[in-house]
Amino acid sequence: MKLKHLFVTLMFAASFVAVPVFAEPTYDSSKGLVHCGGYNPDGSEQAMCTFTDIMILINTVINFLIFTLALPIAAIVFAWAGFIFITEGSNQSKRTQAKNMMINVVIGLVLALASWLIVKTILVSLGVKINFLGIEM
Repeated sequence: MKLKHLFVTLMFAASFVAVPVFAEPTYDSSKGLVHCGGYNPDGSEQAMCTFTDIMILINTVINFLIFTLALPIAAIVFAWAGFIFITEGSNQSKRTQAKNMMINVVIGLVLALASWLIVKTILVSLGVKINFLGIEM
């Protein structure tokens, strides 16, 4: 039993080491959140914001919330629920709690990704050019 706990603990710790290695930055913070209506680093004035710029801002914020915050948090909660599920084999209430955590994470991710899909569909139907995974929509 101790070997099982040690293995699970090492795998859980290794996941925190491996995740940053494969992480890829998706937002260029050197440009700022809004790319219009301000000043460039050299002091020249930028163009005024348009409807498309506002839609791009909304798209950037939603992508940040879903892909930068929600997915890693969901992965951590799912891993924690799996850890509880594996280590609390004899305690039925803890196993039920872990199952409920996993179900809630999946439901939350499905709702978040469905809302993301709805927003993307609306933005594309409004004519906003969106670059998603290298594909210009």
